Order: sequence, then structure tokens, then C-alpha cells
Amino acid sequence: MSDVNVNPDEAAAKARQIIEADVNNRVEAVRNLADAANEADAAEQRLREATAAHERAWTAARNAGWSEKDLRATGVRAPGGSTPRQRKRRASAPETQAQ
Repeated sequence: MSDVNVNPDEAAAKARQIIEADVNNRVEAVRNLADAANEADAAEQRLREATAAHERAWTAARNAGWSEKDLRATGVRAPGGSTPRQRKRRASAPETQAQ
């Protein structure tokens, strides 16, 4: 047995603090999740809008007399096409100095 008596009210208060800290952490996790989901939804909407604008601009360029081949030659990608990936530079061998 312990030589020290525990105050039940103090023990209950400490237990409440522990539980409330856990609840607060869990609630904050849900708040962060909701923020992330909202941002993802907004980004998806912006992407849909940008994709539609790209398609309209491509069609307008075609209607202005540009051929698909000529438009592609400008470097602009067609709607629905994948974004060109940049190539990584290869590391060149270190130059050796003649001695």
C-alpha cells in the first residue's frame, strides 16, 4: 500500500485533463481533415474550370484558322494532353585537372 493518500477530486481532475487533451487532439485532426478536403474540392473545381478554359481557347485558335499541327508546333499542348515532363540533367563526370 501507498503511504500517501490520493485526493479523489484531484485524481478525477487530472483524469479529465488527460481525456480532454485527447479529445481536443482528435477534434483538431478532424478540423485539419475537413480543411484539406475542402481545399482538395476547391482545387478540383479550379482544375475543371481551367480545363474548360483551355478547351475553349484551343477551339478559338482552331476557329481562327490554326491547324492542330501548327498549334502543337508552338509548344502549346492540346486539351486533354498530358503535361510535358522536364528531363533531368545527367550529372556530368567531374573534370580532372592535369598536373
